[in-house]
Amino acid sequence: MRINPVLQKDLKTKLRGWRAPVLITCYIILLALLLLVIFAGNGMLNPYNVYGYNPRLAVDTYNILIVFQFALLFIAVPAITATSISGERERQTLDLMLVTKTHPRTIITGKVIISIAHTMLLFISSLPVLGVVFFFGGVGIADIAKLLLFYVFTAFFVASSGVFFSSLFRRNITAIITTYLFLGLVTFGPFFAYLVHLYFRETAAIAAATTYTPTYGEILAILFPSPVFGFASFFFSDSSDYYGFNLWGRVVYYIDGYLNQQTGIMRLMKPWIVNGVFSILASVLLIIASTAVLNPLKRNK
Repeated sequence: MRINPVLQKDLKTKLRGWRAPVLITCYIILLALLLLVIFAGNGMLNPYNVYGYNPRLAVDTYNILIVFQFALLFIAVPAITATSISGERERQTLDLMLVTKTHPRTIITGKVIISIAHTMLLFISSLPVLGVVFFFGGVGIADIAKLLLFYVFTAFFVASSGVFFSSLFRRNITAIITTYLFLGLVTFGPFFAYLVHLYFRETAAIAAATTYTPTYGEILAILFPSPVFGFASFFFSDSSDYYGFNLWGRVVYYIDGYLNQQTGIMRLMKPWIVNGVFSILASVLLIIASTAVLNPLKRNK
């Protein structure tokens, strides 16, 4: 089986050095310290604790850890992928890659896959830390499996976005800034659009002396591109029903309430599934667009 040459080269050069093990070690230590702080803050490390065990602690801890990982995905992956092609161009090695028999599509897919591999390596190495919550109950293996699958979908979309803008712009800084702006627009833009939609619908209902009640279909039709909308699924699954007393908790509770009212196939249209399908389709389109931008034959026409 022939391996993607770009992927093979990056795996050999990046994973054989000392930086990858140090990065993984620092990441696990950071998660472990975060877990330790949470347990210490809830009196779990105090042998004279008289308040007993809080059964919601495991779910609280799980929520905090996965939010931290999700934020890391959006911070680290764009910084890596947004320089993948523009960095080759600045080092004047891109033309050398293009004059070989390697197709531009192979170069693009190799850059995307290597970034996903690095991200998944971090997440998989953190499973022992997440596994600590299994001792307390409330979180099952199915929740972790679905979460990792959603991370793969999201990392695929984020990496494809970074590679596309890296192919489009010549300078690293321009590609990085544009990637973050694009991801911010896709992530938070649908929520702003939904608030505008809600305002106009409620205003029209008041003018007509009627009441307006949103439907889950409306929520889904507007919020589906946002990875944050898909991530909300992991706060109201069967074993992760903690909402918290904050803005994010109220948003999750709001979405969960409308989802539970659905019947038939709409009940299966969970946020993480719908957003995952969008991430796959959008990523494929971005890879095709990146290939067209990078292809020197099409570029010269």
